[in-house]
Amino acid sequence: MKKSFNIFAAVTVTALSLSLAVEPAKAAVINWSAAQNITGSSNVVTTGTLHASANFWSTGTSAGSGDITVNGVQFAGFQSARTPAPGSGPTSLTVGNITLTGTSPASSNVNLQGFADVGGPASYNNLLNQLAYVYNTPTSGSMGVSVGGLTNGAQYLIQFWVNDSRGAEPATRTVLVDGNTLAVNTTGTAGGLGQYITGTFTANSTTQSFPVTGGVGSVAYANAMQVRLLVVPEPTQMVSVAAIGAALGAWRLRKLRRDGRDSDATAC
Repeated sequence: MKKSFNIFAAVTVTALSLSLAVEPAKAAVINWSAAQNITGSSNVVTTGTLHASANFWSTGTSAGSGDITVNGVQFAGFQSARTPAPGSGPTSLTVGNITLTGTSPASSNVNLQGFADVGGPASYNNLLNQLAYVYNTPTSGSMGVSVGGLTNGAQYLIQFWVNDSRGAEPATRTVLVDGNTLAVNTTGTAGGLGQYITGTFTANSTTQSFPVTGGVGSVAYANAMQVRLLVVPEPTQMVSVAAIGAALGAWRLRKLRRDGRDSDATAC
């Protein structure tokens, strides 16, 4: 009887080990939707719960600075001083669980919290009235976005905005968000508005990142973004292990009964 029980225990432990075996982690794939035109505050997604947000400009008194709430969602501003443009700005900024980085051969081509007064829609409470930028992408510069504090197996939604309503040269620019093209000004005239994009992914680590590069005009933009938690994972592995254990236990009990050793089964 003891030998049979040891076999059962060994099989259960083996099943547990197999169920917990994990392949080397790969970057989660973000499933992006098509770019959408900026229209009004209802563009801001409220599904799920807010995990992280960023208004890519510093705290202050100018329009578009600091924490801004749109459609009930608060976008946090960077807690540091603004660097006027043109000029050298910070190459890495973190607000909560969001980090923005930028690199370029010329330091004056990177300013992650420096440019204001680009004319976001009034309904957005000036959220899109400023931007972080990196010139000379993708040839020699880069911009990266990283989100931390994620729960492995949870489903998230990212929403990212680009906007430049000044007209003239910026009106022709496009931005590639993880390879997806967004226009910073859809009408090509002063006062025109840009676009936003949403993407969903299932986290396979505590962080997720994606690149932002310049398309036409070679300038990477970032005006604002948010990350929302959609689905919390269930402990499926432990549920599977429990099911395997129960099945093995039932099999063992049936075998003991067939052998006429119900009393021994009770002792187990």
